Amino acid sequence: MSGPTTAIFVADPITVMLSGSAIRAAQAIAEGYANAANLRDSQNERRERLSDDLKEAAAMGREALLEAVKAAEAEFDAVAKLAQRYVALDKVTATRPARPDSDSEMQLAAYMRAMQALVKELRSILLTESARRMDDLGGELTLDNAIAEAAGAGSQTAVQRLLARIAHLGEMPEDIASVAQEIGDAPFMDTERAQLLTNELRLRIQKRVESVQSQAVQEASALVLQQSLQDLGYQVEDVSSTLFVEGGVVHFRRQGWDNYMVRMRVDARAGTTNFNVIRAVDEASNERSVLDHLAEDRWCAEFTALLQALDVRGIHLNVTRRLEAGELPVQLVHKDKLPQFAEDEKSERTRKLQTREIK
Repeated sequence: MSGPTTAIFVADPITVMLSGSAIRAAQAIAEGYANAANLRDSQNERRERLSDDLKEAAAMGREALLEAVKAAEAEFDAVAKLAQRYVALDKVTATRPARPDSDSEMQLAAYMRAMQALVKELRSILLTESARRMDDLGGELTLDNAIAEAAGAGSQTAVQRLLARIAHLGEMPEDIASVAQEIGDAPFMDTERAQLLTNELRLRIQKRVESVQSQAVQEASALVLQQSLQDLGYQVEDVSSTLFVEGGVVHFRRQGWDNYMVRMRVDARAGTTNFNVIRAVDEASNERSVLDHLAEDRWCAEFTALLQALDVRGIHLNVTRRLEAGELPVQLVHKDKLPQFAEDEKSERTRKLQTREIK
């Protein structure tokens, strides 16, 4: 039995980010397949809605498209092999979407684009982890020749090698650029000061990498939460990408739960989540119900499945407080303050129709 439940959330950074990448790849392919179906249904209006890059890829010609697919798959295999330094190989290969069985060029193009985007994400994840650990994986995972030259060439200075570690993160922050510039502007400064400035540069780069990775983990965690709930068959309100950064509330439920749903409240500062069953009520109907206890028992039976689904994708919830069903009354919340799910909307439309017919 389960009443309100509190848990500490802990994310495994690499696993969560890989899971987020896998979800985005699957979503991209699903969207591409839907576009392909739309194109078959309508050769005019819907064709205009397709993304330019997908149309361009589909127009490559079948042989060229197959070669591009093979190249993307080979890149994935190479990245997966390098990833074994940080994470089990099966966790990386699990992110790989299945190649479509169809002969449709549009579907192949969608798969190719998703694979290319996935490889780019995986490289960025691994390059960032490499920079965080200050190891030498970066030279093997470079995104372009310029980074490769800086990361691998023995003739490069220590500063250039440090800066090369974060080249994949885009524009260099001013606090890092200023220290690098100070070192560069005074090549003949005394050894002690040069060492101090280099250490400061290394520290700022480390903070930059940790900040970027932390944000990526938090955003991926929100995506993983929403997808895991949907995979388990729940209707879920949109989960903000900042949920694990700023905290907030998410509601979810199954069809057939009537006025009951689960509220998940995230306290980002404390690193905790709280789950409790709530019931949507009107102002005029806020009495307690004998069904409240049953609703809590029902959620209790399903809670373990959610814990397992999140754990597989890198989010671990360590339960610290779990009250018995009925130990506290189910929270009553005015329905106007809650999300309205599909079944609720259908019921509301039916009620309005019936009201008009009675009149």
